[in-house]
Amino acid sequence: MSAAEITKQAIILSAKKLASEKPFQKISVIDIARHCGINRNTFYYYFADKYDVIQYIFDQEISPVLRPFFQNSGLADSVSALCNHLKNEKALYVRLLEDNGHHCLRDLLVQYYTDFLIHKAQQHFEQHRMPDQHREIAARFYAHGTVGMIGDWASRGMKVDSTLVTGIIALSAREKFFV
Repeated sequence: MSAAEITKQAIILSAKKLASEKPFQKISVIDIARHCGINRNTFYYYFADKYDVIQYIFDQEISPVLRPFFQNSGLADSVSALCNHLKNEKALYVRLLEDNGHHCLRDLLVQYYTDFLIHKAQQHFEQHRMPDQHREIAARFYAHGTVGMIGDWASRGMKVDSTLVTGIIALSAREKFFV
């Protein structure tokens, strides 16, 4: 591994370590830089801001978990796989899901699930001749609900079996409980 890659990984590990100990919104770039023994300018050589580190974690660690479900699976399978992944670094992801800053993990997950749901409902949307703007609104509604439930599950300590949560989400959508 090159020196540049070692430095980048040190930044990521420091951000993850600090985020698993205290709220992410209370962590500064200077905190991350100090923790991994670099100066602030070095941090900015690799990342635009602390949320760029979250984007990197999402792209490198979360997206690979979700990617297999995009084409061939339902929402419940995707959420279940995500929850199982989040449990592996419970302290980190509980804190990251609490954060509501610009380009936070919640935002990234809402965008992923919006795209996921638009893709899954493509045939239904076309059948009903739903305009793109309306598709986006419908998908974002369910994406926010899904990510909200994941955040709620995480904030309660990830104690409930995630398959129970995803099963209830799927059942309520299928049975149209609230329509």
